[in-house]
Amino acid sequence: MGTIFVAYGGPERRTTVLEFAAEQAATSDHDLLVYHIQETSEDSARAIREEIDRVVQRIAPDLAVEVRIDTRDEISDETNVSERKRLIDAVLAPDRDYEYVVMGDIERGSIEGLAHASLTEAVLRTHAIPVLLVPV
Repeated sequence: MGTIFVAYGGPERRTTVLEFAAEQAATSDHDLLVYHIQETSEDSARAIREEIDRVVQRIAPDLAVEVRIDTRDEISDETNVSERKRLIDAVLAPDRDYEYVVMGDIERGSIEGLAHASLTEAVLRTHAIPVLLVPV
């Protein structure tokens, strides 16, 4: 039994990614670690946790789930890093060994792709862990 890392992103269809990961974890007897980077105060950490809990309870109520919400409580040189670096650091943390990462695959146009760095692409480029992409 291992752990599946779920990158829980922006509000657009993130529950689709979590639903898929919960189904996979339930059928393979894995746990989930759901990781969310909270850049804005649109949703409170409590609201995010409740949303995650509702999805998991609907899909696989007996599933073991750990939720980590990465907030920037205060800005310093140590915490003022990009979302990409924060996500990669979480995936590659030495205290955990994940089976694979589940992320949403958002289709972007070429102009938008140049303007907005892809978190998915950053994780794929680490070549350190398998990544399963869910079309959203």
